[in-house]
Amino acid sequence: MRLLLTLQYLGTAYAGWQTQTNAVGVQQVVEGALQKMFETPVRIEGASRTDAGVHAAAQKAHGDVPFEIAPRGVLRGLNDLLPSDIRVTAAEYVADTFHCRHAAKAKTYVYRIWNSSVADVFSAATHAFVPHPLDVERMNRAVQALVGKHDFAAFTVTEPEVSSTVRTVQSARVERDGDAVQIFITADGFLRYMVRRIAGSLIEIGRGRFEEATLSRSLEPHFEPGRWTAVARGLTLLDVRL
Repeated sequence: MRLLLTLQYLGTAYAGWQTQTNAVGVQQVVEGALQKMFETPVRIEGASRTDAGVHAAAQKAHGDVPFEIAPRGVLRGLNDLLPSDIRVTAAEYVADTFHCRHAAKAKTYVYRIWNSSVADVFSAATHAFVPHPLDVERMNRAVQALVGKHDFAAFTVTEPEVSSTVRTVQSARVERDGDAVQIFITADGFLRYMVRRIAGSLIEIGRGRFEEATLSRSLEPHFEPGRWTAVARGLTLLDVRL
């Protein structure tokens, strides 16, 4: 039986989604809970490999289990076994051929910034703190340059472990809600550090230190890679559209 889970987690205590040999990843914690429930090892595959310290509101993961337990029972049982910073919000059985990473049509990330002269203790775990005033309208104009199909090599590691750095951004916007500034980006896929480096550049644009055209120029061939990587705690995988 192939089981599809929707999970939310606070990534602060974890070395990312993926199982690690020298640290704890969210994946291995969920697999440990599944093993206790089904009394056999259960391997799961996530739709997105979030990095260390990054959160998720609706990560998708699938795995094969040896027998069927009603989805309601899976939900209650796993949440009883999981730590409080990881929750399963939905469970369903899918076809044996289903693969959540291959089935993902789009993913949405949000980067959250607390933009005030004083940090907010209740937002500290999920927001970057920027005390300098940010021009959100300027940031929103700048990020529109990324919409469409582009080579995002400037926004990832020097030697990416992927065959292509071309991705299609379907939508991007920057909004303010009081002291909170949020950067939303939806794309068919993301590269490692891609959103955090976009966010880092946008913060500098919002402060007036970079020109609005900085992101547009980053898409040009041979442009110096963006190294303004925003902190991990501000990033959340908001949704995976299957």
